[in-house]
Amino acid sequence: MENLLFIKFEIIILILSFFYILYFSSAKIFQIYFKVKRVINPEKIENKKSALNKVSLNLNDREIEPKKSEETKLTHENKEKVTDIIKRVKINVTKWYYDFAKNLIVEWLSIDKFNRELNLELANIYEIEKKYLNAEYIYNDLLKVLKLDFEVMKKLWYVLALQNKLEESLDIYEVIHKKKMADDEVINILSELTFNMEDYKKALKYANLYLVSKPRDVDKLFIKAKSLEELKKNTEASQVYKRILELQPYNTRAKEILKEIDVFQS
Repeated sequence: MENLLFIKFEIIILILSFFYILYFSSAKIFQIYFKVKRVINPEKIENKKSALNKVSLNLNDREIEPKKSEETKLTHENKEKVTDIIKRVKINVTKWYYDFAKNLIVEWLSIDKFNRELNLELANIYEIEKKYLNAEYIYNDLLKVLKLDFEVMKKLWYVLALQNKLEESLDIYEVIHKKKMADDEVINILSELTFNMEDYKKALKYANLYLVSKPRDVDKLFIKAKSLEELKKNTEASQVYKRILELQPYNTRAKEILKEIDVFQS
């Protein structure tokens, strides 16, 4: 009799355990499903009732110069809160909770509208979501206020390039170059950008500038050589390809192009 009761008790425990495992597994599956869904197909902000709808992302609608009133002067307590908000935003972004992070940002932008860090975090989320036009608006607005902020300008160039707005990208980087003539990173981007735009005169100019400080950079030597070819300066191009082979004797690409140039010249 005791054995029978024990068996019945074990069966009940087994059934309860089965239903618990089933419940726990279902909950986990739904949790993962909605997280993946949020990443693959993030909900459109304009369709969601949230604080984000209170902020216009249209350049023509946004107030460019911040009001110099008492409202824009943050108290020490609010400054600490903003710092905490930025930390919370970054944590939520790493967890893919983009909508929650955006709501946090916009709530505080209503207090400190042109806060640089908060705006950069919001633009970063839009880049992750591939909403590059929204990010572009934010960077443009920041530059209206911050003027020559090179980090923001580089970020704007990046989202413009992603939208294939190469001429606008070039304009931005040429402005940066005029202010920071010796910035190798800027010169590097300008050489790549102008070469991709098939503006070989400018590509040659920026490649030469870059090679002043980095004369052994093979990528820039190729840009220089190819630009010289396109400008019908084959003799000079041939010398650059020979220089590439001095640096990389087994570079088959340089060998093949050099043979073609030599055949064409002979």
